[in-house]
Amino acid sequence: MFGLVLTLALAGASESEIETNRTWDRLKVPDGNVDPRALLLQAAEQLGEQAVTIDGVQYDRRRLTRIARRHPDEPFLRVIREEVGRPIDVDDFLYFLDDVIVATATKARTIWLPASRARRAGIYVHPDDVFSDAPRVYGEGTIDVDRPRRLVRLPRAKDGEVLGPRWCRRYPNPSGLRRKLRALQRLDPNKTFAKRVRSLMRQLKRQGATVLLYSTVRDRRRGYLIWGAYSMSKKTTAEEVETHAALLDRLNGEWKLDVPIRWRHPDGWEATVEAARHMADSYRVAFATQSGAEASNHYDGVAVDLNVFGLPRKLTLRAPDGEKKTFDLSAPDETRDLSLTPRVIEWIEEHFAMAKLREDYPHWEDAAPR
Repeated sequence: MFGLVLTLALAGASESEIETNRTWDRLKVPDGNVDPRALLLQAAEQLGEQAVTIDGVQYDRRRLTRIARRHPDEPFLRVIREEVGRPIDVDDFLYFLDDVIVATATKARTIWLPASRARRAGIYVHPDDVFSDAPRVYGEGTIDVDRPRRLVRLPRAKDGEVLGPRWCRRYPNPSGLRRKLRALQRLDPNKTFAKRVRSLMRQLKRQGATVLLYSTVRDRRRGYLIWGAYSMSKKTTAEEVETHAALLDRLNGEWKLDVPIRWRHPDGWEATVEAARHMADSYRVAFATQSGAEASNHYDGVAVDLNVFGLPRKLTLRAPDGEKKTFDLSAPDETRDLSLTPRVIEWIEEHFAMAKLREDYPHWEDAAPR
């Protein structure tokens, strides 16, 4: 996943995180009037010459200023989402910029905020905002800002090695679009799921959306490691870490995986949690469960992780069953993100015979009778 980069200076925070809040410490809000264009102009000026990259889109003071002044007669929420091509929560994004500006006093460094963290922090719209009554709100505690490890530069973990990003190099997924779809087709019990996924992707790409097929078929051992890293990264005490490490060791045997990993870091429980966080970030995992690790549909070739954002204002889809539908996505509050657009999801489920796992941002499954 692309990341959010800010090369700025930090003060009063650890190397991997910054403090957050929902107060305007540096950006000025006269009489409580939150004008996002004016605040973005202020942020652009105060960030100075520092670089900003959000999911592959680079920003500097000039570009932020241009966005703030772009299409002044249109709703700014629609303007920025179209410019960025991502489901930004404007207020929370501005609060984040304010916090980063506060943290620029003493030491220059590069800050990364991958899309998964942006969603969890509320800077991007999260599935919980759309499908449940538990919206993500920015400004609660700290936010990790260090850069995930680049897997292409990491060696594979060796047998008996402690948890960490190097484990992501073992039991790899098929790489490249063709290999991913071929692997899906080989296992597909209906022999049509890969074709339906390919058709949907092609239609979305032709209309200007960004379409990323992250994974199709997955090794069960990889699924175990993904869930193990994600779940361990959430632990907050030594007792929780030890209990969970014991569970992971037990399931490794019960599920007959024989993954030669050590879940306890020699430097203690906090180092274990930190290593798990780096490992989960390297997997780009946003959500994982024990049941999914045990019996994921990815193992059987009937599930894909598909990210689609930057949808056009008018989206037209033709389904394998012959149905055709045009969706008006021009409203200012549209996320223009497939995983966050309920009525498009529901139509695809009905006419492409696919099922969307709402709480798992990229996950789709084959729903055709087998």
